[in-house]
Amino acid sequence: MQAHNNPPILPKRIILLRHGESQGNLDAKTYTTIPDNKIPLTEKGLAQAWSAGVQIRDVISCNNTTSNWKVYFYVSPYQRALSTLREIGLSFSRKEIICVDEDCRLREQAFGNFQDEKKMKELKIKKEEYGHFFYRFPDGESIADLSDRVSGH
Repeated sequence: MQAHNNPPILPKRIILLRHGESQGNLDAKTYTTIPDNKIPLTEKGLAQAWSAGVQIRDVISCNNTTSNWKVYFYVSPYQRALSTLREIGLSFSRKEIICVDEDCRLREQAFGNFQDEKKMKELKIKKEEYGHFFYRFPDGESIADLSDRVSGH
């Protein structure tokens, strides 16, 4: 038997999107009491995410010659990313969404657990002295670690 070598179906476009405004974006002290992965979006962040969904749908539907297009979402497991995707998803019907793939590699750089403001300032100074790319935060990761984590995606 002969194997069929159908070429892979490649996406027409890849759209990268950061989460909407989070509580941590408004107040850095949030990181001292709430684990990074549990920091929620603000009301403004929810509105930004919904608006992004409308804009993404417009870009996809306006640039397609057929109505037979589909979307595939990759998302971080962080609450703010999942909330962003939930709002974006409101702009699409279930039949337009092929899959939602929650991937733990798609998360922000880990700076350690419960980030004390004063300690973080000191660590960021050490990072510049040591080397921006290779400095590993205690209980966290370096930018080199982050790069290794996401480059296999």
